[in-house]
Amino acid sequence: MNQDFSGLGRRHLQNESYGIAAYCFYRAIAEQAADGSAWNGLVLALSLMRKEVDTQTILSRYALQPQLPYDKQLVPIAFMMFRNYPQAMAGWARSMVGRPGVSSQEQKSFAGMAEDIEAQYRKLAEERGEETLKREGMLTLEDYAARVIELDLIVKGTTDSLFAQAEAWLKDDSMVLTAVRMLCLLPDPRSERLLRRVCRDESIPGKMRTHALLALRWLGVRGNVRLHKLGESFVIDLDNPKPELTLSVPEAYKPALDRMCLWLAKEQGAVTSEEYERYAGTEETELPQHLAEKVNAADLPGLLQEVIHTVIRSANDEYYPLVPSISGYRSWSNAFLIVMKQYVEASGGTWNYGALEPDDTAVLHRNWMLSATPDFHEQIAAGRSNS
Repeated sequence: MNQDFSGLGRRHLQNESYGIAAYCFYRAIAEQAADGSAWNGLVLALSLMRKEVDTQTILSRYALQPQLPYDKQLVPIAFMMFRNYPQAMAGWARSMVGRPGVSSQEQKSFAGMAEDIEAQYRKLAEERGEETLKREGMLTLEDYAARVIELDLIVKGTTDSLFAQAEAWLKDDSMVLTAVRMLCLLPDPRSERLLRRVCRDESIPGKMRTHALLALRWLGVRGNVRLHKLGESFVIDLDNPKPELTLSVPEAYKPALDRMCLWLAKEQGAVTSEEYERYAGTEETELPQHLAEKVNAADLPGLLQEVIHTVIRSANDEYYPLVPSISGYRSWSNAFLIVMKQYVEASGGTWNYGALEPDDTAVLHRNWMLSATPDFHEQIAAGRSNS
């Protein structure tokens, strides 16, 4: 009897074992290419692990098979993955036209979108040349679909060579994360052994040890795992890791991030000073609905919010599980705003908001976050010189 890889993948996906889920969905597609549920699950699993290159490749392969059913869930993921790649974006939108399950209105929208993007790309190509754009990574759907990803090699049975490659990468600080993120896709006892070894190896950067812990969870490992950090040994229960173990910003930061957004909305005039003061100093974990609606309607700087998310994730990865308990939300919010202002000014921009609150505790929080990104300002300077 053939194994139900698609059903197995769904169970692993629900259990947040994204790596083993991706493997199962890939196997399901290899056995039945028309399995729309498996395509959906594979894209979701890869995107939840932020494997952007693999996600782009699978989305492209899906788009190039017109017999596959339309999947509305994949549309926002595709638009996110191809947002900076107009040829691929136009090709993806055009591939949805005429696909089974697409309404006439949706077909019209996809066709119009493809035409607009294609016109923009032609103008760009005239200005800069197609070869230049290709060198910069502006590829077609066919180019993306042709890339070989790790799952291609795993299912072809080349696991021994992949483990040999992983062993070599684990000795190179610049490649450790690549090895860790590959191992979570390999359903083999050697993957678990290697990832557990990484968690205990203090010669490997702290961030990578946290990612190895996360990769074990994605591989479907549960129960206790020993993690060595900062000269101490910790036992983490992967069934219920404390503190939260996540690739995203931990939920504990959300109330402080809400206050940061509330302050920005106040500076834009969307929220009054009285409304801000009435809420900012409290320890309530949820914004009142009327304030949440005003914040959502404000034009908040998406790039600057992502900078804060990146800094938080970096600190959390570096010091996990020795991360602070997030309380005193206003001071944490002020810390985020300090980092945001530093980023804007170091990038050569102008801080278009008002003066920040004097807050010594916020400065300490800022220092803790940036201690995990010691080259914060150097990275900004490098970005400016390359722009």
